[in-house]
Formats: sequence, structure tokens, C-alpha cells
Amino acid sequence: MVAFPILALVISLACAVSVARDARRTPRAHLTMWAVSFAVFAIAAGAEVVGSLAGWSPLLARVYYLSGAVLVVGFLALGEAALLWPRSVGRFVPGIALLLTALAATLVFDAPVDAARLQTEGWQAIERGPLLVALTVGINALGTLVLVGGALWSAWQFSRRRTNRDRMVGCILIAAGTLVVATGGTLTRLGNPELLYVAMALGVGMIFLGYRLTRAPHPAVAQPTARPNVVALPTQDAPLALTFVTQWLAEGQPEVIAERCLAWSATDDPSPRLTREDARRLWALRAALPDSARSALDDLPIPTQRMLAELWHEVFLARADGGKAAG
Repeated sequence: MVAFPILALVISLACAVSVARDARRTPRAHLTMWAVSFAVFAIAAGAEVVGSLAGWSPLLARVYYLSGAVLVVGFLALGEAALLWPRSVGRFVPGIALLLTALAATLVFDAPVDAARLQTEGWQAIERGPLLVALTVGINALGTLVLVGGALWSAWQFSRRRTNRDRMVGCILIAAGTLVVATGGTLTRLGNPELLYVAMALGVGMIFLGYRLTRAPHPAVAQPTARPNVVALPTQDAPLALTFVTQWLAEGQPEVIAERCLAWSATDDPSPRLTREDARRLWALRAALPDSARSALDDLPIPTQRMLAELWHEVFLARADGGKAAG
């Protein structure tokens, strides 16, 4: 059954490389965490391949258990939490990940390995004490809850807007893939370890496909030449507009702010790259904001930043006569 660990290894490596490229283009805590998660899963799958082909050693068994059984779901959940709550959670994600890794590595490498069972049972020859079992179960249960709950909540948000159907489907695939991965662990505990990597390969593939759908560019929708009538603020009311945007940044989560921007007629463009005009508008907005709100703006996804900058430039600072404010 080594074919399925090899397949899981190839899929997870492809996922790690793809997400790492996204994280390099658009540095965000959740992208970095997801790239690390897929790399950790690749380490686990690679350990399974080496153990199956060349024989297991105590070190190989511990590496597999630490990466595949303990950490990977928790790391994916930390990425999801950083996406949902970038201001309150995102900044703490690296520290939490390091703390979990140190704690788990201490318990795993302190656990004895039954040499008599090692070559026939592989990583299951690790004798897991109550603390290691509690940590493993706790991380996987809480991680699955965060991943599935967060993905389904995002899918519901997209469904409410009746836009971005691909993103909604992507979120559902992430939730379903997480459950498939969890099913693999359950099958192992029920005495069917040969099915573990069947579920793992399928589940990771579903998660990655869902991820790509959530980030896939959507074809631009042709905009009518005539804009709908809006109530424009005269330029002398710029302080009121500034207060309005600052309150959005202080009170709303990224998904809520994006929904408000769409309701206020902002263009829905999911591209992670700004045009030169987008960048000028965003910089003008950032320069106008107080220091306390700038970090909140910087933490928003690029598409949401673009929508806020568009509203600031074309609606909130538009003259009552329909002209554009200077700058």
C-alpha cells in the first residue's frame, strides 16, 4: 500500500510549494501557516514511504507521529484562525505554533518505542502515555472543529452575498477534506491502518482544491457606463468619511468589511495584486487614517483593501456635483 503514501507525499509537496508562492507574493500569516502545514504533512508521508520501503527506526517513527499524527491538523487550524481573526489571532500564530511544536516534540521524543513491534507495526510501536494521547486528541479535535467550522462559516457568508460561488464551493471542499482526513485517523484506530493514506491523499487533495477555488481569479464583470446614483459626501465632509472608515476598521472583521464594501457598490475583484491606480488610492487612504487604524487596514486581504480604497476615492470623497476630489 506504499502507493498511497507516495501519492500523499506528491500532493502535499505540490500544495506546500503552491501556497508558499502565494505567501511570498502576498505575505499573510494564514498563508504562511498553511504552507508550513502542507510541508509538515509531506514530512509525515515521506516518513511513511521510507519506513515502508526501507524499514522503520525509532527516529523515523517519532518523526512520523510528531508531524502527521499531532501537528498537521493543528497547524492547518492555526492558519484558518489567522484568516478569520487576523488582528486578534494572526499576530500570535507563530508563537502558538512554536509552543505546540516544542510541547509535542518533548512528549513524542520522550515516549518509548517497542523495538519488537517496530518493523511490523511501524509508528504504532510508539508507547503513548496519557499526556501524549491527550495532546494528540485535543489538537486534532479542536483543529478539526476550527477548520470545518471556519470553512463552513465562510461558505455561508459567500452564500448570503449570492456572489463568488467558486469561493463558497472551495470553502465547502476544505471542510469536507478535513473530515476525510479525520476519517483516516478514525479508521486507523478501528484497526484499518491500510486505509489511512487513502483517506489522507483524498482529503489533502480536496483541501488543496478548495484552497485554489477560494483564490481563483474571477472573470471581470462588465460594468455599466452609467453609475447608479449615490449620495456623495462633499469634500469638506472628509473628516466624517474618515471617521466612518475608521469605525469599520475598528469594529468589523475582514469578511464583514468586505460585505459592507460590496453593499456600498464596491467592485468585487479577488485579484491578490494591485494595479498602479489601486495602489495610489490605497496609499491615499492609508495616509489619511490615524495610526491606530493603519495596522487594521494592512491586515485586511488585498481585495478588501482595494474595495475600501475604491469607496474612499469614488464615493466618500466624491464631490456632490459628481467630480472627483483632488488627491
